Amino acid sequence: MAARIPRKIAIMSQEFNIQPNIGTALRTFLHSQYFRTPPYPTHSFANQTVIVTGSNIGLGFEAARHFYRLNCAKLILAVRTVSKGETAKEDIVRSVKHRTDGFEAIEVWPLDLSSTQSTVSFAERVKSDLSRVDIVVENAGINSTTWQVVEGFEHVIQVNVINTLLLALCLLPKLNETKSKYPESTPHLEIVSSEMHRYTKFPQVNSPDIYQQLNDKSAYDGTDRYNVSKLIEVLFVRELVDRLRATSTSGPPPVVLTLVNPGLCRSNLDHHMNVVAQWLLYGFRLAVGRSTEVGSRTLVYGACAGPESHGEFMSDGQNQRVEPWIYTETGKEVQRKVFEQTMRVLDGRRSKGVKPEWGVDLGSY
Repeated sequence: MAARIPRKIAIMSQEFNIQPNIGTALRTFLHSQYFRTPPYPTHSFANQTVIVTGSNIGLGFEAARHFYRLNCAKLILAVRTVSKGETAKEDIVRSVKHRTDGFEAIEVWPLDLSSTQSTVSFAERVKSDLSRVDIVVENAGINSTTWQVVEGFEHVIQVNVINTLLLALCLLPKLNETKSKYPESTPHLEIVSSEMHRYTKFPQVNSPDIYQQLNDKSAYDGTDRYNVSKLIEVLFVRELVDRLRATSTSGPPPVVLTLVNPGLCRSNLDHHMNVVAQWLLYGFRLAVGRSTEVGSRTLVYGACAGPESHGEFMSDGQNQRVEPWIYTETGKEVQRKVFEQTMRVLDGRRSKGVKPEWGVDLGSY
């Protein structure tokens, strides 16, 4: 009889039973959207080098404009299409009137997170070409309900999880080096996450191999995949920070790692989705969403947050608790399992002609 039970249902009864509190999540979300507006950023980024991925449009573009307006010394626009990045650069330079050095201060570098080679090549260029890196804002991501496989992994997971985290680990040594060379700097590594981590039961975690299950087309739920990707980001970063704390001396962290929720914005995040879904979400974003400029303020706050935000989830420029089940013993077990299996996937990329080096002790996995 058990063999006749669909796999999606069968795995739900095993090991972990995650039950998100949808009502509370919705109330938190709506309160933020309607009653909280992050203040206009004024923090100075003078002398700092800032990298923003996915910065030719939307949140990343507006955040990049803020960083340049706030006097960062060098700004790297990391984009899939260089010509579009150059157009974004021209717009930023034209709009920030008090600076005249934009064509030297802003550089456009190619980065395609669907490609492991592109991701690692970008990281290697950062290490070799930049004397310092003070801020990395990993904003690039996709939302799609259409099944697609890239390099053996479902597309959303490949971009939002695997290569986003691969880039983070590859750049962490450079951020640590910056702290050593420039003690006055507090480097930041920021993953742009989402409230949507609250809305999934994450059934794949009950599989012996999470990523094998995520790559099973017969068990694919496109409406939940973005949520799952954002939950994995949250769990991985929290466990990463726990492990880094366990291997470091007392005192402030050399690099502040943050998870930042920009809220629902009127952006083009959904352009990978089918036309019907795009129109439905467009209407919802129009009714509830904030502008990409307002949403981008949260990215700026995450890039200058204090050590109290290390490993924390930030909304509207302030620390916010993640979904409650994550703090339970079950949550700790899920977090550990996600981290260990993700690290095995990332380590597996070393055998594909690329040699990512973490430069930090992450313990056994």
